[in-house]
Amino acid sequence: MPAPYSERLVCVAPRAQSPRLSVLTPYYRYDPAPMLAALAGAPRDVEIVLLDDGSRSATLLSSVIAAAERTGAPVRVIVWEENRGRAEARNRLITEARGEYVLFLDADMIPESPRFLHTWLALIQSQRPFTAFGGLSLANVSPTSETALHHDLFARSDCLPAHVRQRRGAQAVASANLLVRRDFLRAAPFDANFTGWGFEDVDWALSAARRAPILHIDNPAAHAGLDSVEALMRKSAEAGPNFARLAAKHPESVARFAAHRTARMLKHAPMRAHLRKLFAWFARDPLSATPMALRRTAFKLYRASCFAEHLA
Repeated sequence: MPAPYSERLVCVAPRAQSPRLSVLTPYYRYDPAPMLAALAGAPRDVEIVLLDDGSRSATLLSSVIAAAERTGAPVRVIVWEENRGRAEARNRLITEARGEYVLFLDADMIPESPRFLHTWLALIQSQRPFTAFGGLSLANVSPTSETALHHDLFARSDCLPAHVRQRRGAQAVASANLLVRRDFLRAAPFDANFTGWGFEDVDWALSAARRAPILHIDNPAAHAGLDSVEALMRKSAEAGPNFARLAAKHPESVARFAAHRTARMLKHAPMRAHLRKLFAWFARDPLSATPMALRRTAFKLYRASCFAEHLA
């Protein structure tokens, strides 16, 4: 399928003829070299396809190609001149994949186990799920003063064992470490109306769960790309329209989200803009004196206030 916009394809190694699994990674101004290093020595029936979503950096592309060569696996890199967003990038990766299954693995994820890909292949062989989520972790990821808040938030909300995630269902799914049968994806692609940052994977999971069960297993990848407080707040503001789109598409499911309940409450709060500044101040902790529990609560309120701006 030809792309309706400018792109080029870099083949680092010959294409695999009939791979069982395609590892798909979009990235934007972030070097996936550490992730690729963790995939070195990949099984022979695995291919890797990356997509540079408009980074426009020859230095970054050179680093990615060098890291891809060291994997010893068949690797292709799609390079876009313009940033199109994560949903559209993943859909393009799906069309490029040749595997029976695809594994979405974010550029800042580091597989926790050296048997990571073998575990996925064994699951494909034994259970042939429509889709499965391996989980996330913070193994060997140490917080800095800048990333301490994100480390705390991620540890409490995202690093959950499979049995807990299974009870939460689609709400506990992220595309950072997600296995899907490719023919299922062709019938259920990502919604490209989710542009910018956030919630395209939650939307996909909520939609997919209506068609087939989502299996949760313990085969985690560690999140090595923790954000600063300023980056977290910027992404929260950018994600507001996507959160509103998610709520409009899945009203019953999203109504159960704590973030939605808080956003609805704040939507009717007086002086919301002033409250948001107060929440941001506590989340930033400029005096280095705010307990982490208070910083965490302040950030969640800040994020919900950003979402409130866009809810109907």
